[in-house]
Amino acid sequence: MATLPGRPIVPRSRGERRVTYALKVVALIVLSALILSAILEFIGRIPSVAVVVIGAIFFTYVIYPAVRWLNTRLPLVWSILIVYVVIVLIGVIAISTVVPPLYDQAQQLVKSTPALVRNAQTFLADPNNPLVAHLPAQVRSYLATVPPQLVGLAQKYAGSAAAGVVSIALSVVGLLATVVVIPVLSVYLMVEAPELIEALMRMLPASARPEAASILHDLDGVFGGFIRGQLLVGATIGTCITIALLILHVKYALLIGVVAGLLDVIPYVGAISAFIPAVSLAFLNDGWQHALLVAIVFAGIFQAEGHFIAPRIVSESVGLSPLTVIIAILIGAELLGIAGMFLAVPIAAALRVLILHAVPNARRPVPTPAVLASDAPAAAAKKKPRRAGA
Repeated sequence: MATLPGRPIVPRSRGERRVTYALKVVALIVLSALILSAILEFIGRIPSVAVVVIGAIFFTYVIYPAVRWLNTRLPLVWSILIVYVVIVLIGVIAISTVVPPLYDQAQQLVKSTPALVRNAQTFLADPNNPLVAHLPAQVRSYLATVPPQLVGLAQKYAGSAAAGVVSIALSVVGLLATVVVIPVLSVYLMVEAPELIEALMRMLPASARPEAASILHDLDGVFGGFIRGQLLVGATIGTCITIALLILHVKYALLIGVVAGLLDVIPYVGAISAFIPAVSLAFLNDGWQHALLVAIVFAGIFQAEGHFIAPRIVSESVGLSPLTVIIAILIGAELLGIAGMFLAVPIAAALRVLILHAVPNARRPVPTPAVLASDAPAAAAKKKPRRAGA
């Protein structure tokens, strides 16, 4: 770096280096949040196109490993056709075996809701109840009005959401997008992906092609790892919750487990969303001891998902800390609601990949705040014990 003549370079102190590094980290976090917000906002402006394109990309990442494995033995078209036939068979089996009991349990839950609400009101208003006996009568009366209010809110929002989903699913455009457009677009993506990548590389200077290929490789690993991994995590969590609730004889175990598995495609949402209805049903039907046992089982499932299942399946490929995932989900929820919650994590992971390639030395280990790399020998010398008589 050029300096003015006669002015020597003054080395920065350890505190200045730490402040500079912290400012750079904060700037990168703010810039990533702004980019994430802009991407999600742009997607929100083209919802119909975004649903088709994103759905095709996600569907392609889900089926591509099987297609690639078959493609080592068969032509690509036959490989895709076989995978599609298997998907159709699995869908038919699932509809014929899982949907009927789910429908029955949903009907039973709707019919039993008034009785459950009355039980909750009686429990909260009972002056002999040891859990609320010390509360004033006005507070107990107010608590007794909470269950019907919660049920009313759930019916309102769930009913409007279900009506919207049904109207979209039954519309011609929604049906074509789900059954025809997304699978067809997925075929074109798998067939033309090599040509698209080659065309992109030709547009870049020769010196930039190795770095671009590395970025594309990392992005492919991030998207594929998150999509396939999160689906696997959701299936695992839904299965664990269903089996646990069946063993504990909690009503509507299959319904709660399936809903938890579907919602768990958004990190940390599935098991949490299943906790409240499962514990509430156990409490209202069998007492607080049964509810406590169900809560303990869910705590074990939470720990397994957070420390074993999700890190082993998703976190290694995505590379985001739990704090970053939560912040990304909150930003996505603020911008696009549920769709934004699902899209926020892969977009944040993609931004992380771009930052790692754009920032020099970003892949190197970060020095600890107490001892920087340049001060490590001096610190080690200070900590080294003196010999007797030295």
